[in-house]
Amino acid sequence: MDTLDRVVKPKTKRAKRFLEKREPKLNENIKNAMLIKGGNANATVTKVLKDVEKYYKTF
Repeated sequence: MDTLDRVVKPKTKRAKRFLEKREPKLNENIKNAMLIKGGNANATVTKVLKDVEKYYKTF
């Protein structure tokens, strides 16, 4: 996406920098997730969380 093809045209340099930071990236940042078992979780969910925990503890 070229900077001239934007739908929103910035009126100031500050707005231009802000819009450039929000543009899609070729390589996205690393995402993190926190998995927490709730009090009403069934056995399948508990087993999956234990498997995930074993997988990450091996590293």
